Amino acid sequence: MVFKTWRRRRIGPVEVAPNTDRRTRRNGYLAACTRDGCGWSAHYTTEEAAELASTAHRCNPT
Repeated sequence: MVFKTWRRRRIGPVEVAPNTDRRTRRNGYLAACTRDGCGWSAHYTTEEAAELASTAHRCNPT
């Protein structure tokens, strides 16, 4: 998954970035695992929640 933003962070295999709508208004944060075969991603309202979820994420590749 590729984020189209300048302000993204990587925490282990997970990337956290602001989520924007079509008019570039922020509407939360997105966390997504970049490891092959994992496919985990989630949307959060706060940056802190997305970072917490990314540190607690454990990959379960299929």
